[in-house]
Amino acid sequence: MVQQKFIDLLESKTEKSKAIWEEAKKTLPGGVAGSAAYLSPHPIYIQKAVGGTFVDVDGNEYIDLVMGACANILGHSPEPIMEAVRKRLDSGTHFMLFQQTGIKLAQKIQKHMPHMERVRFCNSGSEATMSAIRVARAWTKKDKIAKPEGGYSGQHDYVLVSGTSGRTAGTDDRPIPAADCAGIPQFILDNTVVLPWNNIDATVSIIKEHADELAALLVEPMQGFGMGDVPADKDYLEALRKVTTENNILLIYDEIVTGFRMGGLGGGAAYYGVTPDLTCCGKVIGGGFPIGAYGGRADIMEATVNPGADPDKKVFQSGTFTGNPIAMTAGLACLTELENKDFSYIDNLGEKLRNGIGKIGKDHGFEIQMTGVGSVFYPHFNSQPVRTMRDKIKDDVEKNREFCTGMIANGVYLPPVHPAATCFSHTEDDVVQVLSVAEKVFREMKG
Repeated sequence: MVQQKFIDLLESKTEKSKAIWEEAKKTLPGGVAGSAAYLSPHPIYIQKAVGGTFVDVDGNEYIDLVMGACANILGHSPEPIMEAVRKRLDSGTHFMLFQQTGIKLAQKIQKHMPHMERVRFCNSGSEATMSAIRVARAWTKKDKIAKPEGGYSGQHDYVLVSGTSGRTAGTDDRPIPAADCAGIPQFILDNTVVLPWNNIDATVSIIKEHADELAALLVEPMQGFGMGDVPADKDYLEALRKVTTENNILLIYDEIVTGFRMGGLGGGAAYYGVTPDLTCCGKVIGGGFPIGAYGGRADIMEATVNPGADPDKKVFQSGTFTGNPIAMTAGLACLTELENKDFSYIDNLGEKLRNGIGKIGKDHGFEIQMTGVGSVFYPHFNSQPVRTMRDKIKDDVEKNREFCTGMIANGVYLPPVHPAATCFSHTEDDVVQVLSVAEKVFREMKG
């Protein structure tokens, strides 16, 4: 159980949030717009966010280690983005027709991810993966998709399988699809092939077994929300690239989190040096506004997404707010600013937090494993290294919840389950403060 004193401290500091929650529950299920904003004993409602911190409605300031689900890489309300958006607002907010800013953003993405020879925008990472899967099915004329166990690639039916829920079926090297939540039809499970993460021999064998049915393999270079920031082994990705190429299966990277963060502007593809057929992006490329994008090989994209394509291969993808000028403007300003940044800065901050929290926890007698790469990290209360979903489900979830509640109650926003990330607005002093709070929380947990 979470130590009551952490809950009592948090509730004593967030009375206005609790009152708002009680009112919000009369209108919104759980009192929030989305499940990621829910927090026990009650959600915290934000008032203002600047740099690497935010202030809640009770006036409490927090060092933010979630940063808009890893989207706000420059920090909250960075002036280059705010200024660009303010100027854009004078010319209108929504047209449906496209504008040059969006073309420039696509060119900027292509510059840093040259394997995205053609780019299409949408409104979220979920839309991006959904559309990329549709493209793969149209291109290959096959129906099934494969995904590693523990992978999270959005909230549509086709990817909510054997991911965030921690539900597993089958053996370690022969996993069987399991629905992540209610409402996932059986035919989705029947058309999904689940693979054991970082297990080359078993993965290649399963892919070959289903090669005639598989349209695509969808994989995160680092499995984030579903597994807690566990990176791929390079030779695992190389094996995936080889077997998919040999069997007319499109390799799709979900770089919603890793894109323009992991290893710099080039994302996971540049970090590992293994190129996919299609890539899905989001978060960072929107500069804090809703966005998604997918793209890849010109031959595939032109044959399936171009409105003038052969109807036998052409897919439908559009949306009322696709290419919204505010998101395009913010994204262009963000990537332009990132071109002048040294990514080793946020990576070093992430490494110091990853190593520091792990050391402090172990010094106090806790079994803790820290995972992640560069600026992204996650604490697992586990006695063994975490490399697969089967490892992660052995985490002590109550210890994680206790630690995170203690951190939040003491001014560091690190909610349970969600991966953490540093941004360019965080400072060395922030790291010192986070580690000081972690020391206090671990000491109190130990009793």
